[in-house]
Amino acid sequence: TTDLQGNILHANPYFIEISGYSVQELIGAPHNILRHPDMPVEAFADMWATLKSGEPWTGMVKNRTKQGGYYWVLANVTPVVENGKPVGYMSVRTKPTREQVTQSEQIYKEIRDGNPRKLRIDHGVVTSGAGQLWSRYSLQQRLQVSFALIVVAFVVRSEEHTSELQSPVR
Repeated sequence: TTDLQGNILHANPYFIEISGYSVQELIGAPHNILRHPDMPVEAFADMWATLKSGEPWTGMVKNRTKQGGYYWVLANVTPVVENGKPVGYMSVRTKPTREQVTQSEQIYKEIRDGNPRKLRIDHGVVTSGAGQLWSRYSLQQRLQVSFALIVVAFVVRSEEHTSELQSPVR
């Protein structure tokens, strides 16, 4: 867990072990002590913007160990709210699949190398083109739009079928 500024307040034993830092070195330190230089700044900008809006963030993160090595995590970060106000952030990190790591390495490298496809990170998800627009909507909004499109398709098909039945037989 961290405070609102990202200073580490708690770290579990596994996190301490994999990072290579002692608990004393981690507690009170800024979370970016673990930031690997391969991570695009866009990922953390998106994470902070998402969290400060009160929403959780899930994304791939490459962390640096104290010894200079690295490890990948699928980070799930959420605001901790008490009495209606954010007081910090809690992160649960899990081991990603090899495929997730390979894909993230390629995408993050592309972003760092000039981002020719204009990729964007939105709520931890990398998007491009129409996906950028679609990803801005909540799951509920996406379901509502999808349902509306199904209804429209059904109505159009129904009208086509009705006009076929009403046309004179030749």
